[in-house]
Amino acid sequence: MIGFKFSDAENHMSIYPPPPENKSAVRRAGVAIANGNAAPADYEIVDQWRASHGYVINTFQTWIKRHINKREHEVEFAQRLKRRNTVIDKLRRKNAAGDLLIADVSAMHDFAGCRMIFSTLEELTDFREYMHSGAVSKNVKHELRYDKSKYDYIEKPKFTGYRGIHDVYRHLPRGSERRENRKPWDGLLVEVQYRTRAQHAWATAVEISDLLDGERTKFEMDQTKRGRFFSIASEVIARKHENLVKAFQNLSTAELQQELQSLETELGILQRLSVLKQFEDEEKLQKHNVLNIFKREDGTPDLEVIPFRNAAEAINKATELENSGLSLNAVYVRADKPKQLRSAYRNYFNDPIDFVEILQQEAEVAVASP
Repeated sequence: MIGFKFSDAENHMSIYPPPPENKSAVRRAGVAIANGNAAPADYEIVDQWRASHGYVINTFQTWIKRHINKREHEVEFAQRLKRRNTVIDKLRRKNAAGDLLIADVSAMHDFAGCRMIFSTLEELTDFREYMHSGAVSKNVKHELRYDKSKYDYIEKPKFTGYRGIHDVYRHLPRGSERRENRKPWDGLLVEVQYRTRAQHAWATAVEISDLLDGERTKFEMDQTKRGRFFSIASEVIARKHENLVKAFQNLSTAELQQELQSLETELGILQRLSVLKQFEDEEKLQKHNVLNIFKREDGTPDLEVIPFRNAAEAINKATELENSGLSLNAVYVRADKPKQLRSAYRNYFNDPIDFVEILQQEAEVAVASP
């Protein structure tokens, strides 16, 4: 039996469920979900494992915020528990050879996540070094699970263009080495992310662009033109905004800008994001929507969102607008999770660093003409 006071456990369990005691059962349930032959009980046990990480998030956000307050950096902090459907989607994801990417659901280290966003790369580096210092770690037992360079996607950006640094910790509060102080949540993993504002602006733009266009750019195995657009955009931003050259090292910045402009002219990604920035009524976004870009009387583009009860009506309306000659671009957008789409939109709209403006002003990329 785990050695901790019943009263303490009862209090914690009323807020955060403990992880399932049988870790092998969690692994088996994950495999069943990945293979598509899961029973309801399999989903329940994986969801209990997921939900138990809420306790870890609470512990880490308190610890991290305490240290943020000790430094002079301006840091934006956020935390999240990985969504149930995102976990299921990740378990079923396969590589180009058809092999599952996740072999053991209990080893996934991003159920619990804390993210810090910094104004500059220098501040990010300074704070991360501080968090790794003996002054911070002397009062806790939390362990870095991997070498601190393992998930340094600033030094080695992902194929997609994603940049940031992830530190994975094993949750071990002070005193957890003593049996009488152990709690069920000890040993669970948490991912701590570090990004600059420019890196976060890129990631947020990819997220909302994917949601609106029905794409999965950040999960691409083979790079599409769209994927190459965002990958090049990431490198151009790094060169112009942070004075870093980490990808496409055989191409000059001018060559990258030229290709980026060509891709924007063909794909119109910045055009859609630019117009979307002007839209302030995100609550209109529902499950079935038509996003209609049109020209106002003064010639400037504008966006209207027209919600529908079903897909057929929305598709018919988009076709009607396209054929009318009155629309610059009318597209049907389905959002199985309207709340997720609205949340992503608000993140994009409220971001202090504008992805479109960075590329326009610093990368000298012109938004595609309608």
